[in-house]
Amino acid sequence: MNCKLVGQSIQHLEVTLSPGEEFYAEKGSVIYLEEGVDKALSFNGSGLGRILGAKFSGESLFIMRLYNASNRPRKVALGSNFGLLPVKLNGETMVCHRGVYVGSNNRVSVTTKLSIAGLTGGMGLRLQKIQGNATVFLDTNGTPITIDLPYGETIEVDEDHIIALKNITERQMHANWSLGNRISGEGWSTMRITGPGTIYLSPGKFFTPI
Repeated sequence: MNCKLVGQSIQHLEVTLSPGEEFYAEKGSVIYLEEGVDKALSFNGSGLGRILGAKFSGESLFIMRLYNASNRPRKVALGSNFGLLPVKLNGETMVCHRGVYVGSNNRVSVTTKLSIAGLTGGMGLRLQKIQGNATVFLDTNGTPITIDLPYGETIEVDEDHIIALKNITERQMHANWSLGNRISGEGWSTMRITGPGTIYLSPGKFFTPI
């Protein structure tokens, strides 16, 4: 499988599937697919709890499986609102802004994480939690920034710029409330995050839902 990001200001993902290969995508993200690629919808998760979790996390109830049923390479193109960030997961957990999952080269679990730290820190109460073994493609508003945070080191982040946090638990996230934040235009709070873990930031802001 070959996955290639195409474009400058607004990117799309071009996936070349060899015969028998498959790709998973958020419903509604497909721009085009070549003849020979079968598409099928399945529930986003197994069991009522996981299905409802996918819905509450900002995803649709369904995920699309794209399968190359032909005997030659076939292309699929997926769109984003702005740009795309590839993140490799090796059985790890990633917490994201709601609705940023676009697709992955293997099926992953996309569920809701209720986060008090996210709520008080400005990211919102309901976040996406993504787990699995895959390269996951996330929507980003501009060229993404990646920060590998060492153990014990703390960074202060405007929560509206957070795309995803990998291998960072609730205990590592703390809201920083101050009048100075409000006066400086950052809102009432920012998010203080202590390593270890990886932070993915977007230069442009996301709308933060409750």
